Amino acid sequence: MESLTNADAGDWLRPLLDTEWHDMHAVVPRGFPAYARIFHPVGRDRPADTGTWHGHDRTDVFPLQTEEASWCAVARAFGTEMHPLAQFHRVLGQASNGQEIMDAEGWRYSEPLTGNLAPEILAAATVHLCEHTSTPEQGVSAIWEGWGGLASSAGYAQLTFSGDGIHVENTVAAAVLGSGPGSGLLPASVVNGGTPDLPGRAYYLFNAAPQFYLNSDWVNHVPWHHSPEWPQSPNILWPADRKWVLVTEIDFDSTVVAGSPELISALVRDPIIEALPLREGADLTWDADAFNRPAK
Repeated sequence: MESLTNADAGDWLRPLLDTEWHDMHAVVPRGFPAYARIFHPVGRDRPADTGTWHGHDRTDVFPLQTEEASWCAVARAFGTEMHPLAQFHRVLGQASNGQEIMDAEGWRYSEPLTGNLAPEILAAATVHLCEHTSTPEQGVSAIWEGWGGLASSAGYAQLTFSGDGIHVENTVAAAVLGSGPGSGLLPASVVNGGTPDLPGRAYYLFNAAPQFYLNSDWVNHVPWHHSPEWPQSPNILWPADRKWVLVTEIDFDSTVVAGSPELISALVRDPIIEALPLREGADLTWDADAFNRPAK
């Protein structure tokens, strides 16, 4: 995969983004006919033997029944309302504060991923994205520069385990091997190259077109994550004709797609994707969920 060592390919985004944070347009470009919000899946689990965590001992629980749940399912479980501006802590009806969150049926919930769209959801969305551009084979993927270990090995450690059946040795390959630009996952030519001057965020750019993400095998062929088991989706993706743009903002637990009304309709109708239409100027901050806001 070819990296782009100058910022020119991303310059078109700058005038479409707000320089101050008023709504989603600090990170999502303005000026598109329509928008959709893709909600990142929620994980939940419960003991397989009893089917509930209520009254269940927390030690030596195996096996666990695990599944992904939609935000809509979470809202049903907690008696809240699902809508385009929903915020996960409001849908739960409570803040986790590091505590277990369980519903009446004994499911225990984990929060959706922030800044990362699951490969299977990205693949499903990419089917529609490719159908709504004249250049599915040409495009740009942008990766936030702040993900650990990209520019430097400083702050990144790799654990290697080995065992002979009697004991296990832990070897830590710590960051002493190098901490300068280019000592991390990305070479110095990428790290020292230009990044688009976007409000509050800087990104490394790669020549990774939309159709690249149709096959989940992409996780094995990108230079910006440590392991295919923990893949990082592009934070911004757009085709060469700029008919749409996909934004997975690092602090959002959802992904926003800007494009044509036809594209947005296709995403919302897809049963694999949990998406709702979003109006331009939508507020996606933590307190924007007025429907589920606690009464004062």
